[in-house]
Amino acid sequence: MVEMKVLFIARRFPPSVGGMERFAKDLSGAIEHQIELSKITWGGSNKLLPLVLPWFFVKGFWRLLSNRDIKVIHMQDAVQAPIGWLLHVIFRKPYVVVAHGLDITYNSKIYQILILPFVGRADAVISISSATGDEAIKRGTMPGKSHVITLGTHDDYGKVVPDREQLSQEISYVLEDRTLLLTTGRLVKRKGVEWFITNVLPQLVKKDQNVLYLVAGDGVERDKINEAVTSNNMTDNVVLLGRVSDSVRSLLYQSCDVFVMPNIVVPGDMEGFGIVAHEAATAKLPVVASNLEGIADAIKNNKNGILVKSGDKEAFLRALDKLLKDRTYRKKFGEKAREFTLNEYSWENIANQYIKVYQELVSKDV
Repeated sequence: MVEMKVLFIARRFPPSVGGMERFAKDLSGAIEHQIELSKITWGGSNKLLPLVLPWFFVKGFWRLLSNRDIKVIHMQDAVQAPIGWLLHVIFRKPYVVVAHGLDITYNSKIYQILILPFVGRADAVISISSATGDEAIKRGTMPGKSHVITLGTHDDYGKVVPDREQLSQEISYVLEDRTLLLTTGRLVKRKGVEWFITNVLPQLVKKDQNVLYLVAGDGVERDKINEAVTSNNMTDNVVLLGRVSDSVRSLLYQSCDVFVMPNIVVPGDMEGFGIVAHEAATAKLPVVASNLEGIADAIKNNKNGILVKSGDKEAFLRALDKLLKDRTYRKKFGEKAREFTLNEYSWENIANQYIKVYQELVSKDV
């Protein structure tokens, strides 16, 4: 175990549910296997953020005052950067900010003025993708302070067991003899679901009327997606499942044929990493995704997925057609993707990279 203690502060943490919450829990758990963490976390509503941030400062102040063994202050996202800077100024401890994507690019002048300068002042900014790192540098982070460390992944399955009969019962839809495509996540414009239904799905259905596109998630684009389904005569080929339970999501990953991430460019809103690609890959589900933003760090082309140019419908059609028409190729690709993802993105590897950054900061500070 490395001799070091880190103050770890996260405003999005279980029991609150979401990608950032799981990331914070998984990262802190992996790091705790090697160094001691003093954690301050919030698992409630972000509506209380104006009260939570001052509470973070008070708690952090007391922890640093009462425990001089703490060497580094870790702020789990950019919104918390001003608190990290203030604690750094008072206690002269280096502080690290983790950048996710939208917390750097959020399109608000007030936010950019109030938050981003304190990201730039951090002793280290750890971005979860190269695209996020580039955006942080554009907004004032010195290249020498910028690090890219991707998210890790767990083996949530052990043994992957498809069960379409059970899935059919859970979602109340007949799946027998259907070719199943899957997308999961919030229904926002950058996810490209409406674009996919309009530009790609009708061409797939012409070749195979049994293609069924399952979309798990909810969000502001749901009505527009419904309109796209109707206007493209895809009512028999798309099912919007809304939010689903963890057990249903697991069944979807294990029982579908191909996972699709048709993300498109939306100014001011970027895909920080795309952890759902790993969730699919570890379930042996082949992934076809846009070669865009943080997805390019989550997916290594032809290793744990297939990357295609964003907005290129012909490229999507070629990649999907190859996977869908060849069951043996699809099965082998899924097995390869699972093995590569679990090896390349293990949380042990990710934790080691964070600890290396901490050690470099402490050695500079001595």
